[in-house]
Amino acid sequence: GAGPIGIIAAQAARAFGATEIYITDIAEDRLAFALEHGATHALNAKTDSVEGLDVDAFIDASGAPQAVRSGIKAVGPAGRVILVGLGADDLELPVSHIQNREIWLSGVFRYTNTWPLAIQLIADGKVDLDILVTGKFALAESEEALKAGKQAGQLKAVVYPGR
Repeated sequence: GAGPIGIIAAQAARAFGATEIYITDIAEDRLAFALEHGATHALNAKTDSVEGLDVDAFIDASGAPQAVRSGIKAVGPAGRVILVGLGADDLELPVSHIQNREIWLSGVFRYTNTWPLAIQLIADGKVDLDILVTGKFALAESEEALKAGKQAGQLKAVVYPGR
């Protein structure tokens, strides 16, 4: 997905040397934003297929079961699948595809041991978090912030308690 986590993943992939970065979403405005901020290809998940792309790695930031299944089929032999997005507890996977292609599958959950590297990527300007903030709100405006976060063109509405 081309939400905040997907955009961060695209920027991190570029920082680590990826030259072809595909991102999928169903929102055209988010796809356009992704192309401006790290992705080299933007595909609409409703109309474009990723299956058979033979990418080296697939990072799912959506947690959507169909996105995970499609992403696995986009991975080339000996590729990696990393599940970041929180989704359903149970998921039907193309196990024979994973085995036949010897795909490595892993889930991650933002462990503190990864923070120093994440902070360094931000400090070095390789990951830009400021671009993700599309709305700033005071604590008293929390309800407005929640509504704004669901509107088209919005990525991350941030509430500042001291504002």
